[in-house]
Amino acid sequence: MIHRIHLIGQWFFLKVEALFNLAFGDRLNPLYYLGPISYYLMWLVVASGLYLYAFYETSVAGAYDSVEALTHAQPYAGGVLRSVHRYASDGVVITMLLHLARHWTFDRYRGFRWFSWASGLALLWLVYASGINGYMLPWDRLAQFTVVATAEWLDWLPLFGGALVRNFIFSENVNDRLFSLLSFIHIGVPLAVLALLWVHTQRVPQARTAPPLPITVTLTAALVALSLVKPALSQPQADFAAAGTALAVPLGVAIHMALAVALGVALAVALGPLFARTRPALAGPAAVIAALVTIWAVNVFAVLPALDPSFLQLLPLAATLASKTLFGAAAAAVLARARNR
Repeated sequence: MIHRIHLIGQWFFLKVEALFNLAFGDRLNPLYYLGPISYYLMWLVVASGLYLYAFYETSVAGAYDSVEALTHAQPYAGGVLRSVHRYASDGVVITMLLHLARHWTFDRYRGFRWFSWASGLALLWLVYASGINGYMLPWDRLAQFTVVATAEWLDWLPLFGGALVRNFIFSENVNDRLFSLLSFIHIGVPLAVLALLWVHTQRVPQARTAPPLPITVTLTAALVALSLVKPALSQPQADFAAAGTALAVPLGVAIHMALAVALGVALAVALGPLFARTRPALAGPAAVIAALVTIWAVNVFAVLPALDPSFLQLLPLAATLASKTLFGAAAAAVLARARNR
């Protein structure tokens, strides 16, 4: 089973890499530099974060206002750097996940590569933890949700026994020390990431830690352009009167994902005979996923905004995109299996 998944993943990556080679050439194909790109994005996150921290107030009363002042009072300095910080952080997670998936599908995690694989997994979790922590700092509604949801998940551990979340749903329990702690974590964890990155690359022969200059310049320009076109903004300030348990939202997203997979399998089983004699490319993973992502983009950016923009607030866009991708992957896998019988 694992071998078959490896083969499917290798086929997918080789197809996408071939398309990227046509667009960028094999010397500047970004898929060949996922590790160095992650490294460079991490340096961007650290550099922009140092500037942001210089203006951030670690207090209940000042955290939100300081971020708002940074964003709006200096839109072409602090505002742009805040957005670059946000988007580069997202980019680190994406490129690290792709880097991990590529090495796993090509079976490059055994033997002498085990240490790089294990340290890479640890890096991914540290980056993820740092990202969650970063969403807490602006102290808007999203930060409040993130803090409460994280406390709820940690309360499942016997160590806390369900008492941790009580520290974040009553205003009298939240004080300035919380923001000092969050800031300390948000500085300490990325420094640990950089240290572990150094260890990670030391065990890889001739490892590159920087992408080629054209990729670096293009990536930086794209991040700045995205920051100017769609700047990262805060939601309304955290409100304890509206605070409640947040577990229902991630549970709903999880159910949404599970239903997407189940519906993909059911649809493929029902329509399998219609695709039995089609060319493999028409019902392959790439084609099915590409079609569903296209439908998602039309719905999100054209249909739903025209009907009622509030529909876009029901679920995070990343969750809806992920559900369509899971739907397509599940359907394509069933169709491929049916065709091979």
